[in-house]
Amino acid sequence: MLEYFNIFHILIIVILLFLSGLLAYLSKYEENKKIFTSLIVINFTVTLIIGVFLMFVVDKYTKKAVLESITKSRVLMNETVVIKGVIRNVGSFDISNCNIIVKLINDPISKDSLKGDAIFKPSGLSLFSWLNNDKDARPNTIEQKVSIAKNLKIREARNFSISMPYPPYFKNTMFITKLDCY
Repeated sequence: MLEYFNIFHILIIVILLFLSGLLAYLSKYEENKKIFTSLIVINFTVTLIIGVFLMFVVDKYTKKAVLESITKSRVLMNETVVIKGVIRNVGSFDISNCNIIVKLINDPISKDSLKGDAIFKPSGLSLFSWLNNDKDARPNTIEQKVSIAKNLKIREARNFSISMPYPPYFKNTMFITKLDCY
């Protein structure tokens, strides 16, 4: 867990603790006990919310990685697709974990094949369609989230390989990959 924090995380924590302590010290001069309690609770809540928000902001701008040399190959024997590539840390700080989110979309809509029935397909009363639990349903999207790198050092690159199901009825498939590092 300690490898998650960099100097900016620690700096934000120290500043927020100092400001929270200062506000708690200033609120001790309040004579009314109810107002004092409210000030302490508000101080703690606001500090916590700002701290969590700033941790996400620091992660977004300091922990950067890129995917390189992505290849996709379909394995017909077990109806899977294997995605291989390289993940590289291009930021100035270590990354504790990187997840890749791969989404397969079957036959996405293009502007050439765009018709009214492609956008809206009436299916009758679908208010309680979740009760049906159809076993023969054929989903048009498949999504999988996989951790591909842990403790990635500065400018380090690692190979990765993931395998996910690829339904036989998919045609003209669109692959969407999203990288989430923290």
